[in-house]
Amino acid sequence: MCAYAQVTIVEVKEVVSAFQRVHLFATSVEYFRVTRVGSWIGWIFSFCFGSIVLGLPPLHHFILVLFAFSLATASVFILNQYFDEKEDQANTFKSSLPVASGKITPRIALIFSLMLIVSGLILVVIVNTGLTLLFIVYLVFGAAYSAPPFRLKTVPVADFIVSGMGGGFMPFLMGLELVGGVGFNISVILSGVVPLMLIHCGGHIIQAVGDYEVDRRMGVYTFVVKYGKKNGVIVAGILFLSAGFLPLLYSVFGLLPYEHLRIFFILFPLSMPIIKRYTAVLKKPSSQNVISMQKTATKYGVIGATVLLCYIILVNIGNIS
Repeated sequence: MCAYAQVTIVEVKEVVSAFQRVHLFATSVEYFRVTRVGSWIGWIFSFCFGSIVLGLPPLHHFILVLFAFSLATASVFILNQYFDEKEDQANTFKSSLPVASGKITPRIALIFSLMLIVSGLILVVIVNTGLTLLFIVYLVFGAAYSAPPFRLKTVPVADFIVSGMGGGFMPFLMGLELVGGVGFNISVILSGVVPLMLIHCGGHIIQAVGDYEVDRRMGVYTFVVKYGKKNGVIVAGILFLSAGFLPLLYSVFGLLPYEHLRIFFILFPLSMPIIKRYTAVLKKPSSQNVISMQKTATKYGVIGATVLLCYIILVNIGNIS
């Protein structure tokens, strides 16, 4: 009987241990989900583009700063969920986010975000102190977008401009600093960063179109809420079109050698599915169509960004040789 009881106790302990491991895994998954990595892939591209456009940085240096940038960006997206908890709960497509669904409490999310901020800044100070100020400005922009008293996401026009700077301008500059490029070559900086900003600005407006009903009901007066979904989609289209034509314009003014235009003609077919989805959003600016466009843009955008980055790396290697 005693032996049986001992066996039973051992089995109970094993079951409890198994449940603890499952709980730990589930919790880890939620902590990863709250960072919303899939939402800032374009930001990673902006950083990578800036880090190689003027040359190739040391690989170990690049990896460490990229990790620090990822920590900082994740913290910004967690802060956004912390301050937007009520809006996200009212949004059918965002109510399953960890903070909105209650799987991670707002207090824990805030602590986690602060931990990522501190970790990222410490890593930057250790690896490259010259990037510290840029990282701080980047974090301030991210916080000002969602946090009171600024809450720039509720200021029409400023909402998508701040998003464009946060997703295109600041990551590009931080990447550029890896090769010491911030202090010179203004024409290269502008030619690289302006299309990125336009794309991110347009992408933000499209996201706001998807959030229109909830934002309007919750009193979040974004550019789209003030001027309407249709006008928002049109403005986003103009921004996307401008970003696409800028390389041709740069070539005319000698900012981009003509031979590099071939890569844009190679990438053009990848934009066709995205253009098709954009047309659907223009015809019917519904949340479902916005999500379909975003998924398509992510799918083909990742392919296009990878091809472009590889091309730039090969060009730089050729210049070194």
